[in-house]
Amino acid sequence: MRLNQRIRYYIYRSISVLVALAIVASSFAIDRTASALNPPSNQVQHNRIANSPNICPSNLNSVLDPIVNAPTFDKGQWGVLVQSLATGQTLYEHNADLSLIPASNIKLLTTAAAVQNVPNLPPIDLEEWLRSISLVNRDSNNRQANRLLSRMGGVQAIKTVIAPLGVNPDTYFQVDGSGLSRSNRAEATTFVNLLRGMSNLPGNKIFYDSLSIAGTNGTLSNRLTDPFLLGRVHAKTGTLKGVRTLSGYLDNPNYGKMVFSMMVNQSGLSGKVMTNAIDDMVLELARVKNCG
Repeated sequence: MRLNQRIRYYIYRSISVLVALAIVASSFAIDRTASALNPPSNQVQHNRIANSPNICPSNLNSVLDPIVNAPTFDKGQWGVLVQSLATGQTLYEHNADLSLIPASNIKLLTTAAAVQNVPNLPPIDLEEWLRSISLVNRDSNNRQANRLLSRMGGVQAIKTVIAPLGVNPDTYFQVDGSGLSRSNRAEATTFVNLLRGMSNLPGNKIFYDSLSIAGTNGTLSNRLTDPFLLGRVHAKTGTLKGVRTLSGYLDNPNYGKMVFSMMVNQSGLSGKVMTNAIDDMVLELARVKNCG
């Protein structure tokens, strides 16, 4: 009797092991099928761009309008401006003069003014000053941003310094250096004009190098990693609840450098949804080419 029980036990155990192995094998098969049907999002984007024709600047509206006008953003507000850096031609705009919460993009105003103060610094202060600018832009260090604003003499001093760059003081309202205050306001034109103005200054390299680089460092280290964008975007991110912004430069090898500002404000919407929409627009800009 005990022998029969022991035999039945081993038979049952063997069957259980075989069933478990079958389930595991089936699970791996399902995972492989799912991976084939749903490859990583970056790869999907890369394949989509690689297999799609480039687009002319005149066609950008048909590509970017569906993103900003998507039902997801029915309750939100967008401010977008994209220009050729070389010619100043507007390639795309959507409510570019709408005043929105810019979050950490406000840091661009302070750092642009701080860069222009570099020639006036004694050598002993220069290294610390440059490090501060880099921390504010690349790593979006809020404490350092407010400290830099204070050392520059406050918001009125910033306004005075950046006005000659072509930044209309009526297009923004700055209350801090960090951008944490929701009382800050700016238009997409504010940042595009600032970035264009900075590109013509002798100290532009300091400013340009202080920005985060797509897929490489700072707040963009894990964003815009598609091969079409990797290392080709230098920009400042902005993040608050219900707010996402990105302003900077895109080096498009088939068109030339672009300068852009993208801001979206929508209370209650997932930050990831807003960030993905902005990144999708930048990726589309990488497809632009000169059409003759």
